[in-house]
Amino acid sequence: MTDLQRWTDLALAPLKAAGDALVDFPALLTHERRRVAITGLQRSGKTVFITAFAHALVTAQSLPFFPFIKKVRDVSLHDVPGLPRFDVEGHLAGLRADPPRWPAATHALSAVRVRIQHDPESFLGRLLASTATLDVDLVDYPGEWLIDLPLLTRSYDEWSRQSEDLAAAPARRDLAAAWRADAALIDLDAPANPALLARVGRLYVDYLRSCRGERALSYLQPGRFLQPETTRDEILFFPVARLDRPKRGSNGAVLVERYEAYRGLVRQFHAQVFGRLRRQVVLIDLLTALQQGPDAFADLALTVRTIAEAFDALSPAFAKLLPFAGIDRLALVATKADEVASTQLNNLVGLLESMTGALMLRDGAASSGYHAIASVRATSEVWHTVNTLRLPFLVGIEEGESEPKEFFMGAIPGTIPAADDWSNFDFRIRRFAPPRGLGSGPLPHLNMDKLLQFLLG
Repeated sequence: MTDLQRWTDLALAPLKAAGDALVDFPALLTHERRRVAITGLQRSGKTVFITAFAHALVTAQSLPFFPFIKKVRDVSLHDVPGLPRFDVEGHLAGLRADPPRWPAATHALSAVRVRIQHDPESFLGRLLASTATLDVDLVDYPGEWLIDLPLLTRSYDEWSRQSEDLAAAPARRDLAAAWRADAALIDLDAPANPALLARVGRLYVDYLRSCRGERALSYLQPGRFLQPETTRDEILFFPVARLDRPKRGSNGAVLVERYEAYRGLVRQFHAQVFGRLRRQVVLIDLLTALQQGPDAFADLALTVRTIAEAFDALSPAFAKLLPFAGIDRLALVATKADEVASTQLNNLVGLLESMTGALMLRDGAASSGYHAIASVRATSEVWHTVNTLRLPFLVGIEEGESEPKEFFMGAIPGTIPAADDWSNFDFRIRRFAPPRGLGSGPLPHLNMDKLLQFLLG
């Protein structure tokens, strides 16, 4: 077994175990399971979202989230067999601390099961048992894994050509200079030189991380190369768009072999996720990309559109391996909606829609929707008259500050701005600290109830 095969097996083992557990679980009238896969692109607030999602279910007895459940008797948190536990309790403790703190981002596969005991709803169910159970499994997986999805529709040469075109764009050109210069000197027909491939591979990884850290770019492949634990020298590859039938055992052949092995990992993972987890949530931080300017926003739009196109393209081509048509609900979610005024929420949803067109919602799921939410609302809103105009202001505590202030946030566009329009709108996001004094009851939110009803109703 090669190192790459061993790494692939290790990466997939928890997911396969969880998948086997899901398949073996009996579907009984009095014991139902709904599984939701949740991922997010960079800075989307995925950890906060899953924490708030789970806690909303825990407090379902006091919230009208579930009109289809007649009477909730008890709610409890459990492990999902085969998967590491998502630490709902620890993240809630941080939100309730003094001062409160946002939870740290998660970078690996994890899950939590929320078990809701309730009165049986059907006549037959009431005959079979006095109590019915609804298990809601929330499965957290990194957004970098989602960005790898388009690789399944591209050969190494096609991926290399697109990657090199992107690297030549103004937003990336200087960051790509080192790996591109060294890659250009490689003799692709020479016998494989692992040390040389590792050195250029490391430069390529540095380039990907600089694109994310310095330029807030999103379309970065392979996505797992952004995670330190998946960048061992023996699995690294990088784009070279001048390969034509590389010789066996050559530098070029090794690059193609590593790319194909990586695609195998992506294919297996998505077969498990999209084949067995029927409800999908993709979280997107539109506001940060909008604030970063046209390059970052265009890159995010490319990411979302390419993922949408991959959903669509993979549905018929890999019907047996990747049954996207089996997804029941697909939610595309703009997060941090409490950082804009209520008058701007429709624009936030419109901006999201303009990114994807109709592709994400056409064939991806039986039921799909766009949403704008704040998982934990950190602001409130007041209105003031300014020069005879009634305008909304947000009230919140900025991160690093101790007292609340009022902020006029301006307006955001409802569609992707044209090249000449980026300077014509006045908007500046601010990072707010979590709200203070959170108790054991429901968390303040914005539209989480509507999203949960969409996913579970």
